[in-house]
Amino acid sequence: MTSDTRSSAVSSESRGAPRAATARRSAAALLAAVVVCVAACGINPPTVAPPKYTAVPIGPTVWPSGTVGRYGLRIDPSLMGKLPASVGALALVENPGIETQVLGDADLANSFDGYAAASIGSLGDPDWLYVAIGRLKPDKQNNADFYTAWVEEYATGACSQADGVSGSSQPTINDRLVDVSTCKGGPIVYTLSLGDGLLLSMYGLGPRDLGRKLIESLH
Repeated sequence: MTSDTRSSAVSSESRGAPRAATARRSAAALLAAVVVCVAACGINPPTVAPPKYTAVPIGPTVWPSGTVGRYGLRIDPSLMGKLPASVGALALVENPGIETQVLGDADLANSFDGYAAASIGSLGDPDWLYVAIGRLKPDKQNNADFYTAWVEEYATGACSQADGVSGSSQPTINDRLVDVSTCKGGPIVYTLSLGDGLLLSMYGLGPRDLGRKLIESLH
């Protein structure tokens, strides 16, 4: 059952987030924009040994036990265990290309101590979804200003190549309060807390609305 508790258009001006959140907002926008660029711009991530990996949600990956970037951000594939293995019979697969791109992000490392990226399909498919799940550092876990800034800037980055954000709402989906933004070009952006310091952000496009289905399948 779904109910809307907030609905408003997103202006091009700031909605009053504290200046202290600027770096964190930039990290959120960068993360979402990196997803767009990796997917749409044909970026090839640096070679990581071993060069081949098994395309399954959980199990052998390019970083079976995780890896740590120069600023301390840990790529932690075990975080995907908090998510369904598939959505609508489509496998949710770890995306090491995106993970590689964010390893050197100092702002992201300042807010998260664990992170994983995954996707279903890719741009151009009838239905696709890009997912980021991160474990916040203790000082960010109950920080409402950080969360608000992250929601808005992740949406801005995700919609940066889809004509910008057209509006936002805060419905309850599967008994969870979810921040939802819609890009003018069609993609839908979702962000929500999973508890225990875990933050889930994702966006996608297609008639099956895989982001919503993923939230509906969370336990």
